[in-house]
Amino acid sequence: MHPFNVGLFISMSSRRVLIVLLFGTFVQLIGCKSRPIVNWNWVNDRAWSEWRDDDRYMTTWHEKEKFMGQLREDADSLPLDEQRRHAIALSAQIKEEQVPVVRRELVRTLSHFYVVESEKGLTTAMEDNDPDIRIVACNAWGARPSQTAKNTLLKAVRSDEDTDVQSAALRALGNFQGQDVFEELKRALESRQPAVQYAGIQGLRNLTGEDWGEDPETWLAGLEGKSPEIVHDGNESFIDALHPRNLIR
Repeated sequence: MHPFNVGLFISMSSRRVLIVLLFGTFVQLIGCKSRPIVNWNWVNDRAWSEWRDDDRYMTTWHEKEKFMGQLREDADSLPLDEQRRHAIALSAQIKEEQVPVVRRELVRTLSHFYVVESEKGLTTAMEDNDPDIRIVACNAWGARPSQTAKNTLLKAVRSDEDTDVQSAALRALGNFQGQDVFEELKRALESRQPAVQYAGIQGLRNLTGEDWGEDPETWLAGLEGKSPEIVHDGNESFIDALHPRNLIR
């Protein structure tokens, strides 16, 4: 009969305990990771009052960013009434939010809601002191085929003093029709700012369906019915270089 080794028993017992603890921790972690993200605002109607009071947004930036990212993904699949309530809440928060980066993300999120209630927040964003926020708003208006959207973008082209905002508005205008749109895009070709000229070309591509390269003078000639010859000189994009008129000449 072998003598009982107390030290060995304690050592083996400790290992068993350690293994059990590690297994329990692993199971707990797996359970946490597999737990679905619940948007608490959709659970009951009472949550909407808390949403309107901004309680949901008054959290850490990480939580805000995560929540708004999920909201952007779900926007199209939400019932129309919920889309409207989200648009109203986001519009109110855009007006009150003091942190520019949060305002920008709020506008990005609002841009995914194609309901009339979102126009108030997008209008507010067009008056924001931060040009990056105005650019996001221009992109959002460009995806909304309405007279209000067109007028808003025309106003930005004519009155906004930031070149990048003007350029964003010009690109977005290419999604609309009308002589006023055509004239603004054509006028951009005569700008002294290369970025504005290029934005005008991008807008005109969408508006006219033509592609006359990257040179503003060539575009002006084309718009005047002169059928310009497009020659790739190395300054155009790779796609323009592959245009048949540049390959066969």
